[in-house]
Amino acid sequence: MTGNVILWLCVIWVPAMMYAFLVNETKFKKNIVIGATLPFVARTDPDVLARLRRFKGQLGAVCLVLTALALLGLLVPLSMGESLTAMLVWTDLAIVTPMVVYVRCNRDLRAIKASRGWGGQSVPQSVTVDLAAAAQPIKELTFRHFLPPLLISALPVIGAWTAWGWLAGVVFLVNPLCILLFWLLYRYAFRRKSEVVDGNTDRTQALTRLRRAYWRRSWLWLSWFMALFALALWGSYYAVLPGMAAIGVLTLGLVVVCFRLEFHLRRAQEKLTADSGTGFYVDEDDQWIWGLFYCNPNDRRLVVNDRVGGNTSVNLARPAGKILMGAVAALLVFLPLLGVWLMGEERAPVELALTQEALRASHGGDRYEIPLEDIGQAELLQELPDDLIRVAGTAMDTVRKGHYRSAAWGSITLCLDPREGPWLLVITREGERYLFGAPGVTGQIGERLGALFPAGTAPGGQ
Repeated sequence: MTGNVILWLCVIWVPAMMYAFLVNETKFKKNIVIGATLPFVARTDPDVLARLRRFKGQLGAVCLVLTALALLGLLVPLSMGESLTAMLVWTDLAIVTPMVVYVRCNRDLRAIKASRGWGGQSVPQSVTVDLAAAAQPIKELTFRHFLPPLLISALPVIGAWTAWGWLAGVVFLVNPLCILLFWLLYRYAFRRKSEVVDGNTDRTQALTRLRRAYWRRSWLWLSWFMALFALALWGSYYAVLPGMAAIGVLTLGLVVVCFRLEFHLRRAQEKLTADSGTGFYVDEDDQWIWGLFYCNPNDRRLVVNDRVGGNTSVNLARPAGKILMGAVAALLVFLPLLGVWLMGEERAPVELALTQEALRASHGGDRYEIPLEDIGQAELLQELPDDLIRVAGTAMDTVRKGHYRSAAWGSITLCLDPREGPWLLVITREGERYLFGAPGVTGQIGERLGALFPAGTAPGGQ
């Protein structure tokens, strides 16, 4: 039950986040509201204002229903697999349903725009660039700014590799690799086109500087988060509760920082373009499907800036853009299958067998085999150690398998059902440790092995 609560608490805030971001879209920034580019006069148009009010009401109702469903998921007693499946289906709904409300509002605003004869004076299929703004000098980060968090994130890699083996080191290697990726993404993003809204070059320069400052802070904050996250995760292997508490605090802090940076940029965009839209202004609505997806065959770029905020989009007119967007859509559609797979894992029995050649343990598609000639010691345990910590593998109420570690035993491989003992500890002649257990058969197999390999007979005092 505790695991299910933690699972839902990780996502229950998604509707609130969607509401905050999408309601912010009702404020005019760069002459854009709900993905539609409108002139200055539209800001007081009664039909536009009425549609925006209706949008906020519909969005609020949808997000309240989604939050209520999440609270119901918190209370319903389900297995981890069932809860994960329900949560992933709910997550898809929490992402897609508010966007449906957004698309319908965008469609209505474009209809009002067409009926009023509103439209910007830029060429619809052109890529608007202000070369003067793009040439403005701005403070740029170098690799040395990313080096301290990179080195800090490398410490757990070395420590885990030394203490628990190469597999644990590989798990922690993800953090420094992410920091290197952040540096590369920052370098790429910094060279993007300027923020042209109208013919005001000063405005364009200010907007461009703001976005670049946003990128600079965001990628650096993310890098330091990954470094501190690596330390907290490493510490959780020695002190579980303090380590997990540190991870929770870091994650919450990152979410708060990202929200503050994004909404600070949006407020600045709103303020800087408060008087725009009375004369010439850039109108690229024909290049943005539903105000969300960029599609411009005359633009050779794959990744472009979102018109509002600090995020980016891919160009669906490019083959790579179609592939990337298709992959994201497929991920959303098939993500709940992860929960279905987990339900299968929960219900699959752990099996243990002893043949004339080997001891075999299996669960689902995973199989562990120890030749009898390699066994140095076998012993039945009536209780599982309290300090088993997963390094890589599965930890559920019905099965534990994969690579674990213990203060008493060090690195150990598990394949067992933790609900019913006894469990069989096997130590090979090379010092490798295995802990197996299948209900109903472990005791018998353990007695047979114990007669062949009694405790304390392992070579070298193991």
